[in-house]
Amino acid sequence: MKRQYLSLFAGIIALLTMNACTDGFEEINTNPNRITAAEPEFIFGLSPVSTLRTIGGAGDGASRANNWFIFGNYSQFWSVIGGSAPQYSADGESDNLWNGLYSNSLKPLFNIINNYGNTPGYNNRVAMAKIWRSYVFSILVGMYGPIPYTEACNGEVAASYDKEEDIYQGILNELKTAYEAINVNSTSDKYPVTAEPFLKSDLERWAQFAHCIRLRTAMRIADCDVKNPDKTWLVKLADMAKAVVAEELDNAENNMLIKNNSGNFFLTFDNNDLNTRNPLFFILEQMVADEKARQLANLPIPHESLLMWIKPTTYNDPVLSVYIKEGDGKSGTRPNPKTNKYAGRPNSFGVPTDYQYTAGWSSPYGNLSAYANWPTIGESFLVSDAKYCVFSYPELCFIRAEARLKGYWTKGKTAQEYYYEGIDARCLRYGATQASINTYKDFPGIKWSVPTDTASANVVASEFMDYLGGFTNSLLGGEEDNLKRIVVQHWLSLYGQNIDAWTLIRRTQLIPFKPSFNASQDGGYVRGTWAYICERLTYPGSERNINTKETQKAIQEYLYDNTLHDIQDRVTFRLIFAADNPGLPAPPVGSVAYAAFPYPLPNQALNRK
Repeated sequence: MKRQYLSLFAGIIALLTMNACTDGFEEINTNPNRITAAEPEFIFGLSPVSTLRTIGGAGDGASRANNWFIFGNYSQFWSVIGGSAPQYSADGESDNLWNGLYSNSLKPLFNIINNYGNTPGYNNRVAMAKIWRSYVFSILVGMYGPIPYTEACNGEVAASYDKEEDIYQGILNELKTAYEAINVNSTSDKYPVTAEPFLKSDLERWAQFAHCIRLRTAMRIADCDVKNPDKTWLVKLADMAKAVVAEELDNAENNMLIKNNSGNFFLTFDNNDLNTRNPLFFILEQMVADEKARQLANLPIPHESLLMWIKPTTYNDPVLSVYIKEGDGKSGTRPNPKTNKYAGRPNSFGVPTDYQYTAGWSSPYGNLSAYANWPTIGESFLVSDAKYCVFSYPELCFIRAEARLKGYWTKGKTAQEYYYEGIDARCLRYGATQASINTYKDFPGIKWSVPTDTASANVVASEFMDYLGGFTNSLLGGEEDNLKRIVVQHWLSLYGQNIDAWTLIRRTQLIPFKPSFNASQDGGYVRGTWAYICERLTYPGSERNINTKETQKAIQEYLYDNTLHDIQDRVTFRLIFAADNPGLPAPPVGSVAYAAFPYPLPNQALNRK
């Protein structure tokens, strides 16, 4: 994408966002959602750029922290222990996330669709706008739950909110209508390549992207009736979603979706423009050592949960060196130093109330006092023009594997074959050799139906445990854990794609993640100083102030997990697709954690009947 076009996009963004939906009280009397006609060629590119800034953390200012500071923690890929995000609070960045997506990403698309939807010669361009609009809505409904959909950006400040189930049906229907409307043979009805920063107006690729996002969105809600069996009205929605999953996987068999890693979808950071530069390059590659030492708590470090699954002493993932750059594992001034080059950082160094350290126990982190001591994010994710993945072939493979295992789709290969195909695709994408991948696939725990063997060569049994010695682990059982195997590999394939990984975690709840033991008291939790990963984001303060009636209606009536009709907007309310967090069982008998705290950590959703 040329620098001059990004600058143009940035300028138009500035003009559009002067009237953003929720900028403040001073804007109320100016009808901030009003859309005025503009040529599609001049405004379409604003939406992908704004989306990249918001979910990828690009640009300057508040948005640059979204991917690594907020969703890095929620995905359990990267850990930041300073500030509010690792405390799982209702972070102030939610205003930025809402404005970046609901206001800045959606408004140009509504402009195109409303003004050119019935204009001859604009069929493809309107379809592309609808596809990206549905993608943005899928992000928003996955973060907040109920949002304005049918009345979004309609010129009214007090836009009504829609229920999640209605939004999902709308997204799935619109994506199908849009990809069926595209005429891939058209040479005139498309955006200029320089004005379309995502797929350069490749119409066949746009149709593929619509299929992929429709499949992912349907898979998100296909289990909603199973995960929430007391909500019988979800059965119809789940049945519809399962039918869409089967339909799109049939389409994949007919080569209508991507076929390998060459078809992966990316947005690309650009160091030449403030609006799309990779924030990790500036905070990690250009920050001097002294500043890194001062900012250590605020810098993203690979998460403990991630390292438990990929380090050499557990499963020795073939792309470990791509995901992670090892630390020196030394220095510091504390007693009993331990050399550990892959000591992933947890969300907090706190412990449960009444936790008793066992005699002679020494924290594996007591000697890591400098940034260089820790493992860090791999170099390919730090370059100024890094790619931010939107959907990949490995993800398609793991969706196929899950759908086959659950019986949502009965064609194609077996679940086991798609599982291995997904591992191949994930690792080959980052340059691993097939020989190393084959060794990995044959390793106990990774191998289909074969339990983890903690006595295998080169593994260290304690390395499968969290830093407190047994609250969570990365051990896998036999055939009963095959779904969990698929989910773990799916999660690993989303590395850096943090918002999508957070959604997968909430959807499945199959990977045990230890809560933060330094949770905020003011972050929407009922009580306690520890908390599991947030189930959703709370509505931004500006939106609650401006659109009070509708946000309160959404909180009390549409958030189905709010069975007590709590008036407070809480991060503990599950969304419609989310499995209930079962909490953590008591640590294994004989483990360090059991000796220190032999009790389970229950689900904290105390707002339910």
